[in-house]
Amino acid sequence: MKVLETKNLHKKFHKLEVLKGIDFSIEQGQVISIIGSSGSGKSTFLRCLNFLEKKDKGDIIYQSKKVENKASSITELRKHVGMVFQSFNLFQNMTVLDNVASGLRIVNKMEKTKAEETAKEVLEKVGMLDKANEYPARISGGQQQRVAIARALAMSPDVVLFDEPTSALDPELVAEVLSVMQDMAKEGMTMVIVTHEMGFAKEVSDRVIFLHEGKIAEEGTPEEVFEHPQNERLQSFLNSMTFS
Repeated sequence: MKVLETKNLHKKFHKLEVLKGIDFSIEQGQVISIIGSSGSGKSTFLRCLNFLEKKDKGDIIYQSKKVENKASSITELRKHVGMVFQSFNLFQNMTVLDNVASGLRIVNKMEKTKAEETAKEVLEKVGMLDKANEYPARISGGQQQRVAIARALAMSPDVVLFDEPTSALDPELVAEVLSVMQDMAKEGMTMVIVTHEMGFAKEVSDRVIFLHEGKIAEEGTPEEVFEHPQNERLQSFLNSMTFS
């Protein structure tokens, strides 16, 4: 079953057309990685999926229902579509535990004790329960990103969107975040991942999409995209990347 899809999605900033008609869908339990050069529209596309950027044209469809461009529809969508940003976006004045529990209390109106119990469960899942009472500034970037993932998971989303989740991390911290994401994929979480980690994309994805100049230039299985690329731009892009 299709969980999230777009039809003829367009987005421009002033005169710059960033997305030029994206048709996309993801089914329950799938992992889709989106790759491409800087400026190809990857992050803009992801941000349009949960209305952090307002689309100019086209449809965004969640669970077979078109999402209207109004506050109530967007709020409902965001309850089910989690987002993990490259810069963590944690509240610096809240503990790790409160960062994860706050959405449950504010959005889901969950009682404080229950919200904290749920937060502790997901923090344990990402290996961060021992840091529950720390503040973000006192933990590493990799640990902060694992907290951000826990915050998304706490809402029991149908889909989690990842916007280059390791790009702000020192190289030695990347593996710990990718490991958590790998576990999520194994457990059947539906994920859309914008990433420069080609080895990771090759390993965990069901499908890989190559965006170029605001269009899907090629898509397929990891084997098709990485081993037998058809598009010249994709071939050139892959030749410039390192695989780990």
